[in-house]
Amino acid sequence: MHTGKRTRNIRLKDLKTAYLEQLRERSRARMEEYIQERTVLESELEECIWEYYRQTAPSLQEFYSRYTPEWEVFYEHETLPPTDFLIFLKRMETAFRKRYTLAELDVSYYIGRLSRLPERSEERAALQELFLDKWHYLLTVKEYDYQYQHLFRLCEGFQILDKSFGLKTEGNLRGSRVKWLLRNHPELYQKVIPYEKAMEQNRQIRELVRCLGKNAGGRKESFDSLSGLRADSLIRHASQSDVEGVTLGDDLNSLQPVEYCYLTDEVLHPFFMQRYVEKRLQQFDSYSHEDTSTPSPEKKKVSSQGPYIICVDTSGSMREERERLAKSAVLAIARLTEATSRKCYVINFSEDIQTLLIRDLKTDFPMLVDFLQRRFDGGTDARPAFAEALMMLRTHGWQRADVVMISDFEMPPPDDVLLADIHRARLRGTSFYALVFGSHPETDYLHECEKYWDMYWFEKSSCFYFANIVE
Repeated sequence: MHTGKRTRNIRLKDLKTAYLEQLRERSRARMEEYIQERTVLESELEECIWEYYRQTAPSLQEFYSRYTPEWEVFYEHETLPPTDFLIFLKRMETAFRKRYTLAELDVSYYIGRLSRLPERSEERAALQELFLDKWHYLLTVKEYDYQYQHLFRLCEGFQILDKSFGLKTEGNLRGSRVKWLLRNHPELYQKVIPYEKAMEQNRQIRELVRCLGKNAGGRKESFDSLSGLRADSLIRHASQSDVEGVTLGDDLNSLQPVEYCYLTDEVLHPFFMQRYVEKRLQQFDSYSHEDTSTPSPEKKKVSSQGPYIICVDTSGSMREERERLAKSAVLAIARLTEATSRKCYVINFSEDIQTLLIRDLKTDFPMLVDFLQRRFDGGTDARPAFAEALMMLRTHGWQRADVVMISDFEMPPPDDVLLADIHRARLRGTSFYALVFGSHPETDYLHECEKYWDMYWFEKSSCFYFANIVE
């Protein structure tokens, strides 16, 4: 008789491993172009894969195989004596023919051979074992294919592998980093599209971004020691439900009741702690084990410079095309924070100020989009904005910030105190830049800038261009 143990070879742990490998392989193949262009960072893709894996992996354990009834029949009749086994084959001959081709499993052949052999002969016992081995192999293959079809269906449910998912811009020229960051907020991305297009098409905005990016060259970078840590990485999940025995270890979620007696008893508590350190506590063992591996945490770079400080004129004189270009410039500088590891502090000013600090573009992007949706209206008072910017520049670690002013600069000239404060900030290493939308700007502001770009004539030509399209 058969001495080995025939089992269902597909274990939950193997399925989970195969599932994660499939997700990684297919996702990286799909996103390879975007990763090379740095539209998507590898760490971000890995984070998305793990998030989806954690959400869907439990369904592998809950998934009921269609072949479970056949497995039950197999194990119920695996150890039958020769006479009973032959009766079983004759009774199930029709069922076998429906499930297997003659090339796979010719039941009639085995019935004929077994009937002609002596009941107690070794040859008959060997033939019975041969049949069982072949049936077990064919059933395992079917189970394997069925379970892996479920894996593939789970993979197809992953947003990144959906055929409709893409990061191309409207002209299909390149991947959109903005679209990726807002992939879970498609309604917000629709609001950003006009600013994204202007950001890529406007020469002055591109030059400003290039200048701000170069300005970080040669500066030292440090790393945030607390970055890269996930809160859930410190949490141990509850014990598995598929208990199959007892083992030794240090999993406090799987302890046997006797160990809790040691834990709560004042005299026995030291013995409990000693066995815990040695990983010799008695605990329940499970058939499957949680995959505790995690993607390597990535420490965030922190620039030695201060953030970008953007002062945006949101008064009524900056509406329409000026508003669109101003918001596009803010979006372009905010995107630059990832490449330079710097934060971005936005100050909107008209009659009063509103501020927003972007620490992490991926996390804070929805807030930035909401910030960009605010209407430009009201009068102009730049003094609170300059006061806020100068106050930030006096804060520790922000002295070397770059300040970008976006306005028509059609306002009263700065007083001597403000000019002196700006001059002192420049001596401490702050650089000032400006996008100028006015036809008659106040030049005293512009004289304090390292560089400024005239947006007025571009704005006029853009309006003329769009007017021709409408006509």
